[in-house]
Amino acid sequence: MATKKVEGAKPEKEQKTVKSTKEPTKKAPEKEVKKTPAKKYHIAQRQEDGLWQVKAEGAEKALKLFKTQQEAIDYAKKVADNQEGSIMIHKKDGSFRKLTY
Repeated sequence: MATKKVEGAKPEKEQKTVKSTKEPTKKAPEKEVKKTPAKKYHIAQRQEDGLWQVKAEGAEKALKLFKTQQEAIDYAKKVADNQEGSIMIHKKDGSFRKLTY
């Protein structure tokens, strides 16, 4: 079967293979995101005055002092949520009442 060339007719489109002159793009090495360990906040009663303290783990000083344990827990929850940390609640004798919130 022969094809005829007709004057004025548009030639059929030829498929062209396009070679890229660019080298494949190299992704920059992904930076490792170092996560700081989540802070732990302890709620414990001080022996000297009976006040409840919220203290960051490893810290010398308390963040804040409260008259009741519930006030200390409420404050510690806010701080821990803000810092992506957790809280540990101590009983009056120093043992753990609840490990984390």
